[in-house]
Order: sequence, then C-alpha cells, then structure tokens
Amino acid sequence: MKKYIYLLLTGAFTLGTTTSCDDYLEVDQYEILSPDYMFKTEANILTGLNGIYDTFYTDQETGLGDDQVWGFKPHVFAANHPTMDCQASGWDAEWQRHAWKPDKESLESAWRMSYRAIDRANRFLKGLETADMSVFAESKSKDIYEAEARAIRAYNYLYLTKLYGRVPMLLPGETYSSSPGKPRPETLDETYSVIEEDLAYSRDILGWEPLNGQYGRVTKGFCKAYLAELYMIKKDYTSAKRELKSIIEEGPYALEPCYGNLHNLDTHWTKESIFEIMYHEQSYMGWGANASSDAMIWYGFMCAAPEWGGWGSMCLSWELAKSFEPGDKRRQYSIVARGDTNPFTGQTVGVTPSFDGLFQGSENMPTVYSLKYWRCKPGDNNQVYNPISLTLKRLAGVMLDYAECCFETGDEDTAWEMIRQVRNRAWGNLEPGTTVAYFPAGWLNTETVEVPDAKTYYTQYKAKKGYTSELWKVAVMMERRYELNAEFSLYHDLCRMGMCDEWFKCEYPKTAANSSPEECLQTGDSFRYFEHQAYQELFPIPTSEILTNPEISQADQNPGY
Repeated sequence: MKKYIYLLLTGAFTLGTTTSCDDYLEVDQYEILSPDYMFKTEANILTGLNGIYDTFYTDQETGLGDDQVWGFKPHVFAANHPTMDCQASGWDAEWQRHAWKPDKESLESAWRMSYRAIDRANRFLKGLETADMSVFAESKSKDIYEAEARAIRAYNYLYLTKLYGRVPMLLPGETYSSSPGKPRPETLDETYSVIEEDLAYSRDILGWEPLNGQYGRVTKGFCKAYLAELYMIKKDYTSAKRELKSIIEEGPYALEPCYGNLHNLDTHWTKESIFEIMYHEQSYMGWGANASSDAMIWYGFMCAAPEWGGWGSMCLSWELAKSFEPGDKRRQYSIVARGDTNPFTGQTVGVTPSFDGLFQGSENMPTVYSLKYWRCKPGDNNQVYNPISLTLKRLAGVMLDYAECCFETGDEDTAWEMIRQVRNRAWGNLEPGTTVAYFPAGWLNTETVEVPDAKTYYTQYKAKKGYTSELWKVAVMMERRYELNAEFSLYHDLCRMGMCDEWFKCEYPKTAANSSPEECLQTGDSFRYFEHQAYQELFPIPTSEILTNPEISQADQNPGY
C-alpha cells in the first residue's frame, strides 16, 4: 500500500503520513522548534522538512480574509480564470474581468505563502549545514533532505517569476527576519540561475520514488518536470526536451487508463502523477467554522452547482463545454452542465426553477461546473467526505510539453505521436478491461474506437477560428485546454507561447453577442468585460510588499499597475 503525505485538519499546522486510513504522523509547524533542538536528531530534522511541505497547503491562519485563508486560490485563479475557460463571480469576478489590482488578497497570499516556503527552506538548509553527521542513519539521507528543501525553494521561485517576473531573492541563510528589505534583481536570469542550480542538484540526488515511500514528497520526476518548464520559459527547448524525454522513457509513470479516474474519490497518486497536493477526506462544512476546516472544503463548495449547495466561483464556460470534439471523453469526465447529471451525486444541473437557464445570478455565471472537483454532495451531515488532490504535474502534461519542445527542435514526427497518445486515452482506448469505482458502468469503453487524426482536425479548427499561429501551436494549446482544464496551467502556457491575443480573439471574441449581460443570456456567450493587455501577463507586485519592503517602491511596480 502506498504511503501518503498530506494535510490532516486538527486546528494546528500538521502534515501526516499514513500506512492506513487511521494512522497519521502529526507534526507541528517546525518554526516552533529551536535550531539547537531541531538538528539534534534525524526525527526532528524530518519534522523541520515537513514544515516546508506545509507551505504547499492552504494558509490556516485565523482572522484573515477569504483570499488569505484559502491559500491555494492563487493557483486556481491566476492560472485558470484569466483564460475565461473558468468563470468567476462575486468577490472573485475581477479575475474573469482582467481587473485585478495590486491589493488583491489572492495575489498577496500567493506572495506571502511562497516566501514563507523560501524562508523555511533557507532556515532549514542553514541548520542542515551544521548538523552532526552522526545523527543521520544513512550517509545519503542528509543530501536527500537538502535536495527536497532546495527543490521546494526552486518551485516557489519559479511560481513567483511566472506571476510577478523579477522578485526579491532570499538567498541561502537569508530570511525575512534577517533580510526584511531586498530589491528586485535587475534581470530574471539572476533568479533563473538559482532555480536551475537547485533543481539540477535535487534531480541528481533524488530517486524516482519518494523518500520512505511517502507520496507527496518531491522526487526526481518533480525536479525534471519543473526544470524543463524553466528551460521552456527560457526558450532552451533542447535542454527541456532532454529532461522531458527522461521522464517519459525512464520514469515510473504511465497514462492512467481512464481519464476520469485521475480525479476520482480516494484516487491519489495514480501511475500518471508526478506531483500532487493531497488533502484529508473530512472537514466540518460551515461558513462559521475555523480557518483550517473552512479551507479544506473549498472544492466541495466552489465547484458544485449553486442549486445543489455550491458557491459558483469555479464555473466553467459554455465555450469550453461546447468545444470538445465528438467522441472526446474528457468532456464527460470533467464537465457537468445544464441538463447533465453528476454521476457521483445523482444531482442534475438546472432542474430547479431558479436555476434552469444558461446562466444564473447577478454575475451571469454559466451553469457549467468542473466534474473533476464536484464529486460529493455539499451539506450531507455537515461533512465533506471528499479526499481531494490538487494535481500540479502529471504525465499527460509532460507529454504535451515534450511535443512542444519536439516541434520547436524540428522533430515533428515525435511531437505528433505524443499528441496522438494523449488523444488515444481521451477517446477511451486504454479503458477496455479496466474497472473504475464510482462511475456509471456504461461509461467505460469495452473496445477501442477510431480517433480523428489530430493534424487533420486542427488544420480545419485553425481555419475556422482564424488562428494565425503555426498549426502545431494551435494543436498543442487546444490539447492542453481539453486535457488540463481547471488544472492550474493554461494561462501560464498561453503567456509563455505568446498566444494570449489570439486566444481571446479566437476563443472569446468581443462581439455584439457578448457585449452585455442581457445579450449573453440569449446567446450563451461569456460576457467579455475587457480587452486583453500584454502587461497583464504579469501580475502586480502586491501592495503589502511595496509598503513593507524599504528596497521596493511604486517605481518598481510592474508596468501597467
């Protein structure tokens, strides 16, 4: 049985490992341990390392605003909602409208949580330098702990650069308390070099399997995947291709036979998973609950239809729902819309009189929801039994990245083969002979079917939509759209590939049909509130950082804000 490392809700910072459903290792936030105490035993050192992993999870500080409590919301909103494939309402509507500002709490939360991870990693690495080698049971374990900490630090710097561009660098030994004021570096290369050094070191130390068999820890695959992403940002496609090829050919990964099983209840770390953030199965469901429990139920509420207890800030668009090719099973496994029945809950969308239209509420939110995350009934017994994972890297995404790099380096045959394999799974051709819990019996293929040729299809799609980019770029981006919908990467991919302008012109054109909410109610188009601006491909440095960092002023703010 796999062992997992994930968040257990106890009111304090905890990180658990399990060999059964009831066997948890609870560890307090490592900062409460003095350095002299922490580095005296290997068990305490692991506690400190787990404290760095704690920063992957939602911020559990009490007394904070909504955006700050749900610390993983920046992953969702910054990567999904600006594309309009995901729609937002209420206090989150500004994401959909491209109206975010420097004082947006989600942006401040992303900044704060990332630097918390970097701060903890730096403290841990500094202490590890002076630890007595005699405390380590294995001669290599110290190197492994260092590699995990450095990989997490690199991940957070990469995340920060994708959101904000040039960011202050806390280097080894530096913390927020010891270095409260740091300027932005002159170039991104300064940050990129640190990220590359950390990930390359960790890649060479860590194995494909996680330490002690605890899934949730970073591995060689994690390091290679994010190192490749860095190289792709730098347009070093040859280096990226090398790392991605290694994951595909040497790693222990394989496509999960059924696409729907990737986000199934109780399904964690499928054979496809490279890295995911796991949350515990149960929490109290109530607006008045404490921060740690409220944070846990985010997907159970935000992704469910409002008529069935959801809050509707994670709606998908009608444009996305209608865009899938006939036969592409990713539609039925990841989207539930008006007239569809949620196969997990038995609840049909749009059956109550107040929710029977294309849109609902004052924000005209589409009646389209993510079946990846709405897999429970919000409200049952005041509990949400919905063990969820936020998947950040999986093999199908790596294969599409590899396809992009192959196209960029002239290896078109391999690139189209990667796309073919992803689409082959999407049409259900890996399903015959498999069984998947929870899904209706008739959903799984019992025999293989013919998959439309991607090159032929996207040639027609490109002409129909009016794209001017190369055919392969359209194909790769659209496959990312369908394969990774609502999985925290699309906007970053659009920005990196220079396709944002085309995306909005072709997928969400501003026309008379979507010029007003009233028209949208008649047509089913998404109301487009904005004209995309190139400067918005970076988000603003949070106001809180400008106010508190003496080395950064408004003059250092990203252009346009």
